[in-house]
Amino acid sequence: MLSPLNVSRETIDRLKIYEALLLKWQPHLNLVSKTTLSDLRQRHFLDSAQLFSEIPNKNAVVCDLGSGAGFPGAVLAIMGCENVTLIERDKKKCTFLRNVSRETNIRFSVFEGDVKEFDKKADIITSRALAPLKDLLQLARPLIKPTTVCLFLKGNGVEGELKDIPLGMEMTSLKKQSISSKEGRVLILKNIFYPVKK
Repeated sequence: MLSPLNVSRETIDRLKIYEALLLKWQPHLNLVSKTTLSDLRQRHFLDSAQLFSEIPNKNAVVCDLGSGAGFPGAVLAIMGCENVTLIERDKKKCTFLRNVSRETNIRFSVFEGDVKEFDKKADIITSRALAPLKDLLQLARPLIKPTTVCLFLKGNGVEGELKDIPLGMEMTSLKKQSISSKEGRVLILKNIFYPVKK
């Protein structure tokens, strides 16, 4: 299922349960684009799983913004990240995510509401297909501390998005080629500092 990655049989079995649940709920919730249903494992599961190696401390506080169907947050929890919170506003999608947690027997938290209402700082912030980078950085701001690392799954337009960040923001950025798509990039942001409001 995740052929480029070395994962246990138990993890694969749990991801298969997750996949089956997604296919069951998809007609009612439109969790992922219909055009990707024939390639769920590469487009969604492998895409999400590649972030696991970027999180050396598996007990780090991981917050996944706009989780939707649970990518990448739920996949990271299934792979072994022990302190994951999925932040999602849609009530029905939150119900789906809690069902994934229960059926896979993997504990992760689901925060139903706006990220502005979430009052915890994160060690790692993840996001996939949620918003342009400048908007993501504003959404993530309440969760960011000096040591926070952002892992954002982006397309090949990421260079343009980096040029469009708010004036005065500072950060260290690293881009990696996605292993799931020629067009995909993993954007890693560290040392994030926002301009002081006057």
